[in-house]
Amino acid sequence: MSSSPAPGSRRRRRIPLLAAVLAAGVLLASPLLGAAPAAAAAASEITLSTTEVAPGGPISVAFTTDRPSAKNWVAIYPVSKPEPCDACGMAWAYAPGASGSVQLPAKDRSGNPLPAGDYRVEYLYDDGYTRVSEPVAFTVAEAPYEGPAVDPTKPIALSVVQLNLWGKTTDATMLTEIGADLIFVEEAQSGAAAIARDLGFDYHSTGGSAGVISRYPIVDAGVVTVPGTQGGWMKAIVQVGDTQIAAYGGHLEYRYYATYLPRGYAGDVLAAGFPTEWRGWNKLSAPVTDVPQILAANEASGRPAAASALTADMASERAAGRLTMMGADMNEPSALDWTEATANLYDHNGVVAPWQTTSILRDGGLVDAYRAKYPDPVTHPGFTWPADTPNVSVSQLAWAPEADERDRIDYIFFAPDERLTLESTRIVGPKGDIVRGARALPVSDEEIFTPQTLWTSDHKGLQAEFVVCGEACLAAAEPGDLVVGTPSIAGAATVGATVAAQPGEWTTGTAFTYQWLVDGEAVDGATSAEFTIPAALAGRALSVRVSGSLDGYLPAQATSAAVTIAASEPETGNPTVVLGSQTVAAGGSLRVSGTGFAAGAQLRLELHSTPVSLGAVTVSAAGGFATTVRIPASVSAGAHTLVVILPDGSQVQAAVTVTAAQGAATDGLAQTGGELPLVTIWVALAALGLGAVLLVRRRLRRQ
Repeated sequence: MSSSPAPGSRRRRRIPLLAAVLAAGVLLASPLLGAAPAAAAAASEITLSTTEVAPGGPISVAFTTDRPSAKNWVAIYPVSKPEPCDACGMAWAYAPGASGSVQLPAKDRSGNPLPAGDYRVEYLYDDGYTRVSEPVAFTVAEAPYEGPAVDPTKPIALSVVQLNLWGKTTDATMLTEIGADLIFVEEAQSGAAAIARDLGFDYHSTGGSAGVISRYPIVDAGVVTVPGTQGGWMKAIVQVGDTQIAAYGGHLEYRYYATYLPRGYAGDVLAAGFPTEWRGWNKLSAPVTDVPQILAANEASGRPAAASALTADMASERAAGRLTMMGADMNEPSALDWTEATANLYDHNGVVAPWQTTSILRDGGLVDAYRAKYPDPVTHPGFTWPADTPNVSVSQLAWAPEADERDRIDYIFFAPDERLTLESTRIVGPKGDIVRGARALPVSDEEIFTPQTLWTSDHKGLQAEFVVCGEACLAAAEPGDLVVGTPSIAGAATVGATVAAQPGEWTTGTAFTYQWLVDGEAVDGATSAEFTIPAALAGRALSVRVSGSLDGYLPAQATSAAVTIAASEPETGNPTVVLGSQTVAAGGSLRVSGTGFAAGAQLRLELHSTPVSLGAVTVSAAGGFATTVRIPASVSAGAHTLVVILPDGSQVQAAVTVTAAQGAATDGLAQTGGELPLVTIWVALAALGLGAVLLVRRRLRRQ
């Protein structure tokens, strides 16, 4: 890598006091009993095969001395024990003779690997604690961080969070609740290491403002040092499956805060050539709306230069095949946010400002993750500062108490790549903001996730959900080739006939669509598996195109061989009529079909003997017809004849029996509306007379 490793990185930590401690130990060392003699002459010494050893060792110790003894010995001591002493050493071994070498495992006396840290090897005389030579220091390196096991052939979810810690102690529980995999932190100081330890994650930080914390292993690290940043860009190479991501965390210059000038406040613009009133953070005599002046003050911050250095380093990493992304508190608004649409909002006072830092990042091929999902700064302003942090007084949160100082100054940017997909973004933190020195509710309904854990930063954070699909994943996702069958047409290709498409043998599970072709041209609307051939196509070439699709495969097409459509000659001179049933109820329906008629002839259908019209029908090109007629309810039950009348007046007939309509009267007592027989009338009159006689007699008796 072009940048040198960070001395404060987890992988390269040293304890600078070791040399001083060892020097003191040389002067003060003593044997088990009594004072120790002076250090041995330079003729005695030990050398180590390495100054950094993996947990558990081994480490090779070469020795030479002018005070040989069969029981001279070497032992490992921790830096916390500056003098050799009984039972405070680690692994040991005899080093007999005037010269030679021995192996020591980096373990304690119980055989457990030594924890990461700084140690020394002592060369001691004749089973005692007198030094034969000066000790030599070495370091036990931390065990390589392995991270979660992943399948590189599958897409890997990567939740990225950017958050200014505000120098506070941020609870790792909050980041667990948010669900972070890769975390960019600012104003972190020792917080990056502490959070990484609590999360059990890897990290890269030099102990300054910015840091990178990762669930996935950091395989290399460095710093892109440039003015305009607070400690430089922390650069961590993160291994996600078979893909490496160059991840940059940064905290840009907080002074020269030119976004305050249009709001009528100084932004601590310190450079020469600017009004002295712009120094500090006090209220100005009037808002500054001169855009060139505002941008000049912003340029003096060094933030644009820091963006240029970042994009240049990212370009080299992309050329090496890595993905690139960054998360930072940039202390500067976005050119996408100070537009004509927002010129009269949030105390912009009519200013439309093409802020340089975000413009440089975008010109360098990077994408603003929040604006990629929410391009409208009016409906989704995305404010991250100042946040309505609970349990913190407003006076600690508002720097421009008489202005609307809300801005989006925290970002996640990434370079587009086929291996990286942005799924979603959201703001995390308190829902409210600080406006004119008071707590205020958000101005839109954009998504803000508020953790249950107490929020301790004056910024809101940003979360972006990505999917990483590296080379192995892309290769596994590449579609295969379908086995393509040979389509054919089933059925006789004659006018009036219905033919069917046969797709042939394809990959099992393939779904099909169809398109019928005449002389190679698509027939409008002919997209089903069957096709009825109209008379107008006689003599032309018919084929069918079959399209197949199946998940995980490339779609494919195949076309059948063409067949010539034959004209169908109807059998005239012997027309026949077939009824769907020999009986039908009055008011019911009857299916009627016929063959052997002249193509295109208009036929009339009637029910005889008394003619009742049943409608008309047109003969098909094949000489046939089929229709359904309704028998009027008024038709009397009995034998009838269905008559088909040809254009020349000739007829074709079929016998049919009409039964009474459902619910019609039948013979017997239930019948009504008929003539009464004469005998029935006389019987009724006699009964009426008898009743009258009986009534007269009954009244006489009563008298």
